[in-house]
Amino acid sequence: MKIRCINNTGESLRPHEYKTLEKNMIGRFGATGYSEYGGVRIGENYLVMGIIIFESYLGYLIDDRGSISVYPCQLFEVIDSKISGNWHYRLTSNNENLYPFIQGFFGYYELCFVENYYVNLIIEMETEAQNIYFRRKEEMEM
Repeated sequence: MKIRCINNTGESLRPHEYKTLEKNMIGRFGATGYSEYGGVRIGENYLVMGIIIFESYLGYLIDDRGSISVYPCQLFEVIDSKISGNWHYRLTSNNENLYPFIQGFFGYYELCFVENYYVNLIIEMETEAQNIYFRRKEEMEM
């Protein structure tokens, strides 16, 4: 799946909130109206490596110039909706540390099934987790 960034601010997410919020208030995306998503650039295309189902929104797992992160899907438009035949899905269980913050994962095998992989990739930014990400990205781009 390929996407194009159309917005990169918290202000652009305000129309997607469940209720009207003051600009300094944190909304369902974890952003204020002042927030900026500096890791993505308007007009740039990205290969989606996974879809994370958060408690209150969907996020795309992408990288920009080697920096891996997850961004609200509302910041993008889909330009190619085809997903990899190698993708998997896993619903998180209520005894996991990620639950209820993360409800489920779509994506490559390790993202869905390797214990603590998401934390190692996104929070701890471990080299081995990043190496796996970029290896899977190379496979998807072939």
